[in-house]
Amino acid sequence: MRVVQYVTNTQLLGLTPKDSKGETVMALLAINVRNQLRGKVKDILWGDVVSEVEVETSSGIVTSVITTRSIKELALEKGSEVLALVKATDVAIAKV
Repeated sequence: MRVVQYVTNTQLLGLTPKDSKGETVMALLAINVRNQLRGKVKDILWGDVVSEVEVETSSGIVTSVITTRSIKELALEKGSEVLALVKATDVAIAKV
């Protein structure tokens, strides 16, 4: 099985798992990431291997660097409704 799409909360987004071009789509009904920001894709800066996705949320702009392949497989485009999931193992502090 190849996972081609992740959905963190199908009820929140109003999405259901579906078959796309014969590939299995997996919906995650629970996730341990607590920092979730709902928003819309504002812009995509395309790269050959990795790309930047800017997400406009009520808290501001969140930028994620993900593989270009993932953007295509998720069918992301400007205006797509998404969740920005923030998971960090370290938080660095700098004195200003």
